[in-house]
Amino acid sequence: MKSLLGLTVLVCAAVVASAQQPTPSPAPITRQRSWHAHRPMRRMTPAPVAAQAVKEPSSDFYVGEARVDVNKDETVVRLAMAQHGSVLIELPANDGPRYIIPGDPEMATVDEKALERNKRAIVVRPGILFVPPPPNRKSRTPAATVTAQMRSGLVVTFLFYPVEDLAQNVHRCVLNYNRDEVVARRRAAGLPVNLDTTTTIESRGETAQSSASSSISVEETDGKKPAEKALENKYPAPTGETGIKEKTEAAKPLPSPSPTTSVDAKPVEAHEQLSAAAIDALARAKKKPKQFKNWTKPIHALALSVLPAVGTKTETQILTLAVKNTGRESLKIAPGSPDLLVEMQDDEGKPINLQSVKKLHLEISDANAEIQPGKTMYYAIAFAAQVLGSHQQLKITVAQTNAADAPASIAIANGQK
Repeated sequence: MKSLLGLTVLVCAAVVASAQQPTPSPAPITRQRSWHAHRPMRRMTPAPVAAQAVKEPSSDFYVGEARVDVNKDETVVRLAMAQHGSVLIELPANDGPRYIIPGDPEMATVDEKALERNKRAIVVRPGILFVPPPPNRKSRTPAATVTAQMRSGLVVTFLFYPVEDLAQNVHRCVLNYNRDEVVARRRAAGLPVNLDTTTTIESRGETAQSSASSSISVEETDGKKPAEKALENKYPAPTGETGIKEKTEAAKPLPSPSPTTSVDAKPVEAHEQLSAAAIDALARAKKKPKQFKNWTKPIHALALSVLPAVGTKTETQILTLAVKNTGRESLKIAPGSPDLLVEMQDDEGKPINLQSVKKLHLEISDANAEIQPGKTMYYAIAFAAQVLGSHQQLKITVAQTNAADAPASIAIANGQK
């Protein structure tokens, strides 16, 4: 009986053990292998290649038609040019080129005949070596340069980038700027303005592309605008006869001096009288500094006050100007200051035009043109008497070297004589 019971227990234990043992299945292994087989297809995406293919080659320069707003004196304009194309650069109607300085003539040339026909436009053509870079080259660099200085004094540098497609060629480039603003900025910085109207092309050598003369005259005048000539005829300077005489006598030998000749005595005597009057006005200003009133609001630590103009016997006037340093550091007056201007205003009192008045003589209380903190410097300015309209006034500007583009100014009323 006991043996039968033991046998029954062993059989039941064997059945339970066989029921608890797991049966292995290869299905998960098969799915895992299938998943790894598809993963390399995700890594073979062409997205970076497509991003390089759509990059525009003209992102750094103009293509087609370009309109450039010039708001500073030194401007760089980047233009695309094809081998068989040309670029027409149009300028404002009241300005034109004075100097045109091309680079290598085998890379780009300026059409001188077109410049003679149209004095407000510059035509640039590619040279024989102006070819586009290889297709596999990633970056673009300029291959030619042309620098032009306008009569107002504005300097513009044109950089030309070679392109393969003629449709990308800049056929027309329009420069947009206000000549009066350019003149005002350059005058405040002590730079020359209103240059003559003779356009000169400087070349590095004669080539097949450039066989014309290296210098051409655009205007058939004496180098001055009609408005400037009319202004000089209306307000002649006392020393004008001397300048004309020097030009005419330079072409012929000077005659031997004669003891009785007194042709040059009058200009020399007039200049001496003008210098003496300016020195006397400066001495009175230094002796009586309290006579300067109505000081302007300081601009970059410069405050101005001016005395009424005093007439002389030679149809000239002398203005006495006081310039005070209201800051805590010494100031250096910019070269060319002070500047005497005729300002024209509209009906609302806004300035619309500035014309420079030539200084015939200038006396300064400090030859170094440096003002210590809290001190005052004096000027005596002699100039030809001006006839002003109802919308015009005389204006004096003074700039310091640390703020040459923001001069202090003071206006002289029309009724002040």
